[in-house]
Amino acid sequence: MRVTVRVPATSANLGPGFDCFGLALDLCNEITLDTDAPPGVTWEGEGADELAADGSDLVSQAIAAAAAARGVPAPTGSLHGVNRIPLERGLGSSAAAAVAGAALATAVVDGPGALEPAALAATAAVLEGHLDNAAPASFGGLTVVADGRVHRFDVPASIAPVVLVPESVRIATADARHVLPTEIAREDAVFNVGHGALVVQALRTGDLELLRAGLRDRLHQDARLALAPAVRDVFRAIAEASPVCVSGSGPALLAFEPAGSGEIVDPGDGWRVQRVGVRSNGAEIVAPSTSATGG
Repeated sequence: MRVTVRVPATSANLGPGFDCFGLALDLCNEITLDTDAPPGVTWEGEGADELAADGSDLVSQAIAAAAAARGVPAPTGSLHGVNRIPLERGLGSSAAAAVAGAALATAVVDGPGALEPAALAATAAVLEGHLDNAAPASFGGLTVVADGRVHRFDVPASIAPVVLVPESVRIATADARHVLPTEIAREDAVFNVGHGALVVQALRTGDLELLRAGLRDRLHQDARLALAPAVRDVFRAIAEASPVCVSGSGPALLAFEPAGSGEIVDPGDGWRVQRVGVRSNGAEIVAPSTSATGG
């Protein structure tokens, strides 16, 4: 059996929604598992020369975890990934890998029609340690995590995300968390609660002015931007005119512009700018086949 799963990049936090908000982006990895082919792991695209090829990668770990949860041996075979999500930029590459593995195991063991977003997110969260990226990667759209449950919301087509990726700057999630304060002032907590509500309303209605006001944060962005001063300078330039936030733990930025306007400030050399759109679907099976050659 050969199965291909498509999983989107995600942007967590969205300013004030630290560890709670997530948005699925139309920038997807595709991972194929062919159980009729000799075992092996290969990659192409982003991180192809960095990712493990000995079965210790996160996709393989998630396949094993999802199979173990069902009490069955992990399916084996040829695993091949086409990666479009940059690594260590705050765009959910590890969550995409974990969700992909869970989806592949589910499709092989239970059938391609058995994918359940909640189950995929739960498996990925065990490996990731939190739900903020796993939720939109599994459910699509805008997600809010509360009390361990995922609440999903549609986002109108007028919301046009722009991903800005610094080519030479990376920040590991562990390093980005290490710089965060262990305590926060009450007024800062209140500030983020209010602005988080504005972000959800703005994304659901397409109100970019409201979104620009809502994306301000007092919990994590300043500390993370301090790790990359060049990124901080671009953030401040964009924020003068457009909604923008640190994507996840950074250093990538997520900005918003009216659809088709191209108005986001050009960050200059050394940056990759991608207009990707919001992805309404989370992980999905795109090519199931019972034959090793497809068809």
